Amino acid sequence: MTPPSASPESAKSPGIDAPLRLLVVDDDDVDRERVSRLLAKIHLKSAVTEAASLEQAREAMSNGEFDCVFLDYQLGDDVGVELLHDISHGSLNYVPVVMVTGNSNERLVVEAMQGGAYDFIPKTQLHVDLLETVLVNSLLRANLERELKTKRERLEYLSFYDTLTGLPNRALFFDRLEQTLLSAKRNQRSFAVIQIDLNLFKKVNDCYGHAAGDTVLAVAAQRIKKALRATDSVARLGGDEFAAVLTDIDSVETTFSVAEKIVAAVAEPITDDRLMVSVGAAVGIALYPAQGDDAQTLLLKADRAMYAAKRAGTNHMLYAEGMEAVQQRPMLDISRIQQAIDRNELFMEFQPMIELASRKVNGAEALVRWRTASGEIISPGMFIPLAERSPIIRSLSYLVLNKVLDQMQTWLASGLRLPVSANLSARLLDDNELPARVFRGLAARGLPASLLTLELTETALMSNLEQAQKVLGELIGGGVRVSIDDFGAGFTSFKYLRQLEVSEIKIDMAFTSDMSSGSRDSVIVRSIATLASGFGIPAVAEGIENLANCETLLELGCHSGQGYGIARPMAGEAIPEWIARWESAVDEPGAPKTVH
Repeated sequence: MTPPSASPESAKSPGIDAPLRLLVVDDDDVDRERVSRLLAKIHLKSAVTEAASLEQAREAMSNGEFDCVFLDYQLGDDVGVELLHDISHGSLNYVPVVMVTGNSNERLVVEAMQGGAYDFIPKTQLHVDLLETVLVNSLLRANLERELKTKRERLEYLSFYDTLTGLPNRALFFDRLEQTLLSAKRNQRSFAVIQIDLNLFKKVNDCYGHAAGDTVLAVAAQRIKKALRATDSVARLGGDEFAAVLTDIDSVETTFSVAEKIVAAVAEPITDDRLMVSVGAAVGIALYPAQGDDAQTLLLKADRAMYAAKRAGTNHMLYAEGMEAVQQRPMLDISRIQQAIDRNELFMEFQPMIELASRKVNGAEALVRWRTASGEIISPGMFIPLAERSPIIRSLSYLVLNKVLDQMQTWLASGLRLPVSANLSARLLDDNELPARVFRGLAARGLPASLLTLELTETALMSNLEQAQKVLGELIGGGVRVSIDDFGAGFTSFKYLRQLEVSEIKIDMAFTSDMSSGSRDSVIVRSIATLASGFGIPAVAEGIENLANCETLLELGCHSGQGYGIARPMAGEAIPEWIARWESAVDEPGAPKTVH
């Protein structure tokens, strides 16, 4: 039974005065009318519809929407869980269903809850207060799940699409390119990869401003998309660069024809109430299999052909051997990542974490960085996803782990006993040797296992939960802590709290960005923190932009926090001095300010 945890008013949607639409399904006339009478007495305004059978219930739900369903387990010759299955696996899967039954058999309870029921009430315990409590909590849970689903879908969109143009981004483009490559190899078909770069775009930004530049990019993107065939796909790689895959190419002339359409479409004047400009485009072409049989090679050669077209002053050009692009930008590929590992170009930074109540430092998160020989810093968001698609992620991950352990050893030798969180790749969960390697690394450096936390995202757990349980179980049994990162971004995060011995959860920064009173994000943060507390584990807030948010997050139930408002990531050798200055500030009267 769900304990009382919220007031009826908090279950109402803001600004909506319409009564709650409730459906009572029971083949027993007396019991059905009794539930309806009790629901009429609750403090929330409601409109109750009755159904005496599965057939009537389905008809009622096909004719209107309901906010909650009170469903008898046994409906004559039918079983109520049939309707429960229809709701929880159909388009109405966020409509809470409360099972009501005269049979309190534990097996039935388990079956109903596993089938998607929000709660379970024996008919012998029916009364107004219990019905109201169960209804309110079910509505709150349904609202939270809808909010989490919306957030997850937004994050998934941001992961694969460019927000300015609406086109797929680099990550999704490579995925589509790889799928096209596999299909072409299987069916012995040809296709083309083309790289598109806008001409004179820098002048648009310089003369009219970046807002105008954004307009040009958005318009050009849609024109490029429209110039392609229905079977082709286009993406924005970044800046004013686009790439497309042209499937089932029967001749070079076909590719040239599409390229000419793109160039002509982009060249049309772009006008709005602020500007009238005309930009051109240069297109480079690489054909499969003539110019390459892997994604990286094809895109690289299309890129070189595009620069060759620019140099030649032409609109499009097919790659030819010997083409070398002037001022060619380096392309990220697996070989470059391997070179970075071999040349020791990867290094670690650490972002401190504080306990919100005391403001004391209670840990740090390890973050990998890449500094090239030329001094350029390449973001992990650029190379980690690429590495994840290759076996190289294993050697990279163990390299990072060893660097983290080395730094912890250095700190410990100087008297600093600082817990550290390190991100763990999903690919390593398939490695049964992971626990042994971790424990050997800890033992070799004289480090207690309790100082190490391995952070995993929900997506890392989704692929093979049984294998994850096995590997993580060994690590946890040896004293290593496990954290679920970006908690709430995925829809199934909650089940991991039941199935894994999680040490902490980190609330996705997408929910901590708006901490205004009564915001939807604050409701979600409080709900997640309360859930974590019920499991006896702390909730860590990520993305804290200012110290004022610390108080708010503490009030919402968060235990710890990290973010730029506390400290930016820094080199390991800078951590002891920063902690000393921070702790000194904490001990002074008044709230501490960010220490740089």
